[in-house]
Amino acid sequence: MQKTKLLSYTLIDFPSKAQMNLYIKYIEQIENDKSNSEKLLNAGLVRRTHSQIWNSNNVFRIGVTFEYEDEKCFNKVQKLLSEFMNNAETKELLINTKMSASRGIILIDKFFKNS
Repeated sequence: MQKTKLLSYTLIDFPSKAQMNLYIKYIEQIENDKSNSEKLLNAGLVRRTHSQIWNSNNVFRIGVTFEYEDEKCFNKVQKLLSEFMNNAETKELLINTKMSASRGIILIDKFFKNS
């Protein structure tokens, strides 16, 4: 299993479930684009996870986790993410959303079950 040294976590709050679902469909299309995945892999992204936050009432929230090999890879991936965020379709789907991002250095990483 690949060791990651850095991670970032972004929360996106949508004004409606419909807008959140449109964004999810958009992300699913992007995830199926092999050239996009290859760019991220070559930049050093180890893993990306999208999750729907379910423990907040009346909030339509997505969490996105990115895991990176190191700081150099983080910087390369940030350039690709900047391109994604500046895309007209992305901007439209994220209109009126609230986003917050956190970044961290992994201190303890314990796996309890092997795949």
